[in-house]
Formats: sequence, structure tokens, C-alpha cells
Amino acid sequence: MCDLAAHMLPSQIVSEVSYSHGLERTFEFLLKNSPIPTSQDKPSFQFITTARFLKNNAPHLFQIREMGAKSENQMDRWLWDLLEG
Repeated sequence: MCDLAAHMLPSQIVSEVSYSHGLERTFEFLLKNSPIPTSQDKPSFQFITTARFLKNNAPHLFQIREMGAKSENQMDRWLWDLLEG
């Protein structure tokens, strides 16, 4: 089984574009301990399902202005907007 958290949240890669610390840590925890069945060929399903769960149940984890953040995180904003559709 692939390590979904490592696959979907590549923290090993140094990048200026990444999720906010709180959101990324929560993703790592949920993806490693998720009851959602995963398939090696479709890890994005589990990632998007987890993202929707967080947006609906813990929106404060997203570092965006709607949640009272003083500055927005670009990746948090991108994911928030993606989940709008």
C-alpha cells in the first residue's frame, strides 16, 4: 500500500507553495489513520474526501481570510476554491 500522506503532501520537497502548517499536519494525521478505503491507483479520492471533510467540519484550519486569517496561504485558498465546485 502506498503511503498516501507522503504521496499527496510532499513535505520532503522544499517549496514556497505548500499548505499551512495546521492544515498539512491535520491532513497527515487523517490520511494515515483514515477509515476511507484507498486504492493505490486513485489516492486523490481519499485526499479530496478528507479535504471536503475538513472544509465542512474544521474550516478554521484553512489559512484564508474568510476564516479570520491575517494573510492567506495560496495552497489553502486553492484547495478551498477547488472544493466549492
